[in-house]
Amino acid sequence: MKVTIIPSPLGGTMLMPPSKSYSHRALICAELGGGAALNLGDSADISATRRCMEALKNNAPMDAGESGSTLRFMIPLALALNGRLEIRGSQRLMERPLDDYFRIFEEHGISYELNGSALTAEGRLRPGDYRLRGDVSSQFVTGLLLALPLLDGDSVITLTTGLQSVGYVNMTLEVMERFGVKIRKTDNGYFVKGGQKYLPAEYTVEGDFSQAGFFLAMGRVNCLGLNPNSAQGDRATVEVYRRMGMDITLTGEGYLSDGRATVPATVDVSQIPDFVPVLACVMATVPGESRIVGAGRLRIKESDRLAAITQELRRLGADVDEGGDYLIIRGGKPLHGAVCGSHNDHRIAMALAALSPHVDGELVIDGAECVNKSMPDFWERFERLGGKIR
Repeated sequence: MKVTIIPSPLGGTMLMPPSKSYSHRALICAELGGGAALNLGDSADISATRRCMEALKNNAPMDAGESGSTLRFMIPLALALNGRLEIRGSQRLMERPLDDYFRIFEEHGISYELNGSALTAEGRLRPGDYRLRGDVSSQFVTGLLLALPLLDGDSVITLTTGLQSVGYVNMTLEVMERFGVKIRKTDNGYFVKGGQKYLPAEYTVEGDFSQAGFFLAMGRVNCLGLNPNSAQGDRATVEVYRRMGMDITLTGEGYLSDGRATVPATVDVSQIPDFVPVLACVMATVPGESRIVGAGRLRIKESDRLAAITQELRRLGADVDEGGDYLIIRGGKPLHGAVCGSHNDHRIAMALAALSPHVDGELVIDGAECVNKSMPDFWERFERLGGKIR
């Protein structure tokens, strides 16, 4: 589907959708413990986790859709609980890195086959020492943390590199503890006591800072439902925007932003990779040279996000240089209307929408339905803030 945006000022009040990252974790822990996860939202990714948890209980084939979190969380859970795995995903999803799991399979005598969009494995996870890179995806760490307590012996996760996106792992530990499962941090990883059980509990998911990153940049928008003490790594987006001159005030109800960045910046995004598409768009509006660094992992997301956002910003007239793990954006140049692609990536589509008030002329986004992955009502929300689309 194509969405044509007629640029207009945006502003208003918006209750943030529930955190997708917290929702995955709360849903899994609640299902394992017989508890309740509240305020989960209805995105395609959360639907995938619901579907897979039901299949897990029935030892049935699973379908992760396009959800990387679902895929990487389900793999160790299925092998810990059922001793077998059959899971499918979109072709792009199954091309994303799984090598750390495959190496673990080989070390633990688990046979596996990846055939196109389907992964099958036979064998049960055993207690032991699990060595993982920390600079590929924190989802591998979370997947093991969720599964290893269910084994009949103790295990250790040893990180062989520094852990990026550490906030996501902290979220995992927080939710697990709510459901009665405790993990101990070590100097280079985690100690996991075996024989634990998830207990019944109730968990209400808070608002999503990664989604707030789009709305805070749109204009004078008051984003409600955000926890200022959240473990979400993307809470850092507020401070990044402030450093770039955006006036963002913590009110009794949320964060009120003026949506106007004025100061160029260099931002290391190694801990906040999901922020990159909209950050790049904001930087394109700020006179002077800005840099995004530490962004190599963006190439293995739903799209190659560095290449995708570079291509679309250039279509609009922005001056962007792309490197292996960085972007250099010389902002403040006039942006003109164009037909842009979403690259089937929800964050690219939403970032372009957030940029639209700064574009002179109609902005067409092809493949705009990709927002269903994380925020199915995004375009309705956009219109409520004054966005004009057809």
